Amino acid sequence: MINMKKRSIILVFVVWVVLIQGVFSQVKKCNPANNYCLTVTIPNTANADDVATFEMTAPSTIGWIAMGIGDSMIGSYIVMAWPTTTNSVAISQRVAYRYAVPEVTSQQSDIKLLPSSGIKDDVFTVVFTRPLIVANSTISSATSEYVWALHTTARPSDDPSTMTITRHNDIGHITLTGTISNYDKYIIAHGLLMFFTWGIVTPGAIFIARFTRNIIPRQWFPLHWGIMSFLAVPLVIIGLLLAIAAGVAFNSNNTHHVLGVIIFICFFLQLSLGWIHHHFFDPARKYIPWWTRLHWWFGRTLAVGSFYQISLGLDQYNVGKPLVTAYYIWVMIIIISYLSFSFYLWRKRKSEIRQHGSSDILYTGIRKQVDNEQTEELMSPQYAT
Repeated sequence: MINMKKRSIILVFVVWVVLIQGVFSQVKKCNPANNYCLTVTIPNTANADDVATFEMTAPSTIGWIAMGIGDSMIGSYIVMAWPTTTNSVAISQRVAYRYAVPEVTSQQSDIKLLPSSGIKDDVFTVVFTRPLIVANSTISSATSEYVWALHTTARPSDDPSTMTITRHNDIGHITLTGTISNYDKYIIAHGLLMFFTWGIVTPGAIFIARFTRNIIPRQWFPLHWGIMSFLAVPLVIIGLLLAIAAGVAFNSNNTHHVLGVIIFICFFLQLSLGWIHHHFFDPARKYIPWWTRLHWWFGRTLAVGSFYQISLGLDQYNVGKPLVTAYYIWVMIIIISYLSFSFYLWRKRKSEIRQHGSSDILYTGIRKQVDNEQTEELMSPQYAT
């Protein structure tokens, strides 16, 4: 009898879960950079009496937070909220007609703040409902795109209708399961392109310059230079333009943004160092000039920085642990391969020094006699440019 009762309770619970999943669409997304989360729960109906539930959470030190319905704040139905001096919630419905502080609407009764809102355990929570159908705004299960914005520190006054609000310093998008917003399309393309550039193309060019001089002595430099100049450069520029097209605004408090700008600038500095190295290269040189060494180590540092930059992007977009793990495995493969090949060249160089004498070995690991023959061949008229 007891087992039958337990089975009945379990069956009722399972049926309830299935029904809830069929009646409501819910999605939650968080931005790890500022610990902002937005949860949207929408009935799979379009009755005027039905309501959608929204929950926004952020650290209790937040300035203000907001969400809007659509793929842009301009023209969207917006709800803004912030903690008051009494630790309650100031909330208002607004509309942005231009790039300025959103104007307060005359429909404040559309939104209902729920008792679970407020500050608890250093977390600011705003939970509110609004009808699916209100003036100038309709929500349904097909509504897929939402936007959010916030300021991490600048907090308005306790008046919910104030127009003195500091411009946001972070903004993002949220998309219901099964659909993808324009923002997501641009950001995914940005991420894939940057991974291809910094995770495949650039390491490939570095490996060619570092490890193929003995194998393809005449081809390694055109390959290295061509890949960096005619493949990496346009890819980096396109990747930046994709982020701009997604509506991403530079935020000096966002490590991913700051490091991205630094890497972008350093990338072109590295290309300049490569040009200097090539322009002043002397095949008969007896030492390695400082600009060549700087080109080597600056490039390696830039590559490592780009690996970290990609990890920041994956974390900020919240791609999930499996993809992050796969990325770190790929990075480890690159690093281990580089160190292994470098160790192999080092051992080979030591062996040739013991075999031929130190004066017969160049830094590339090529015997001097062979190197001179290759230099004479490269400087012959048939290879002159």
